[in-house]
Amino acid sequence: MSGADEIGDQGRQFGERSGEVTGEEDEFEDRLTAAFGRAAVGLTPDGPVRLVDGAIAAGRRRRRGRRRAVLLAGALTLLVAAGASALSLPAGVPGRTSEALVGASSGAPAPLDHGVTVLLIGLDSTTDTHGRPAPDELRRGALHAGVRAEGDVADTLMLVHIPAGGGTVRQLSIPRDVLVDAGGGEQVRIGQVYLRAETAEAARLRSQGVTGADLVWRGREAGRTALIRAVQQLAGVPVDHFAELSMAGFYRVAQAVGPVPVCLVRAVDDQWSGAHLPAGRSELDPAQALAFVRQRHGVGDGSDLVRTHRAQALLAGVLQKLRAGGVLADAAKLGALYGALKEDLVVDQGWSPVDFLRQVPAFADGRTTATTLPVLAKGPDLVVDQTRAEGLLTGPATAPPSSPVLDEASCVE
Repeated sequence: MSGADEIGDQGRQFGERSGEVTGEEDEFEDRLTAAFGRAAVGLTPDGPVRLVDGAIAAGRRRRRGRRRAVLLAGALTLLVAAGASALSLPAGVPGRTSEALVGASSGAPAPLDHGVTVLLIGLDSTTDTHGRPAPDELRRGALHAGVRAEGDVADTLMLVHIPAGGGTVRQLSIPRDVLVDAGGGEQVRIGQVYLRAETAEAARLRSQGVTGADLVWRGREAGRTALIRAVQQLAGVPVDHFAELSMAGFYRVAQAVGPVPVCLVRAVDDQWSGAHLPAGRSELDPAQALAFVRQRHGVGDGSDLVRTHRAQALLAGVLQKLRAGGVLADAAKLGALYGALKEDLVVDQGWSPVDFLRQVPAFADGRTTATTLPVLAKGPDLVVDQTRAEGLLTGPATAPPSSPVLDEASCVE
């Protein structure tokens, strides 16, 4: 019997020992053990797709029970014991785990298909997940944040949708100035939702004597829950997983990944963000990458939409670097990436974005499209253009003409 067959048999035996299951769980179990059996001898094009259908989609199913998470953990343990180098990972999930997704699941929209939707949050904060500030030299220098931070503003918001059967991954960026309902007839910019909820919860907790790291964490959990709810309301799709990364964390990830390729239409020289870059193609170091994505002054029309396009271009560059640099297949490089994420990344329970990138074939071969949520101006704010927004994330597979292919060689303002 081959090693792959042995693992498959052990996985099925593990499932049988877990007690009675429903027919749906039986089907999930079969797909999972089959996928992990193939992984032991190398991931085939079909293997990762089944992981998308099964294990990666567990976020939605987790709300109906925890048994499958136990099965997945058992399958991973069997692979490690068998020495399956294709999925050899550092111990544990990088970063801290959050329960915000559970809190936001009440009242979430019904799923439009069987794919997986992930929310990526870039937090404009120079403190880590425990509330500890980044070193002063990093704040004043590379982060260009000065001595004081403005607060935990959701600076970058992206939804990534992976179809159930594989295929092209879609990325939808949400401008932070888009208005959302805040209750009581009030509307606020979506980028402020996190901070508002965090501030209110922190005030309540302080009145109860809560202080220190516990105060920071619980306040931010309220912010995450409120933001996930707002995104679900705005986009009309449930969020299955999320990842939050701070400014300092972004800088450290860029250090671990190495120079990131981008292309600029024209040269920029901005004292506010620290962006000083030539026109054309560049390889950005961590400080330059952060300045590139944060710049608002003197770029394009000065709107948040330009920053959104830059975030898309930078993500394309990072994915290209991960592919070309072999980061996801190199134990040492992957270990460095995990280390960089340790204090600055927050994800929902039981999910690892690094594993996710490795298991979805479209990320590996660049089959990804990017677009921005269509908006209309409303004074200094933005509102969603509903007629153009419908179906962008989960509609027909053919992306609309206005959706640029996520390509690291594409030039932006």
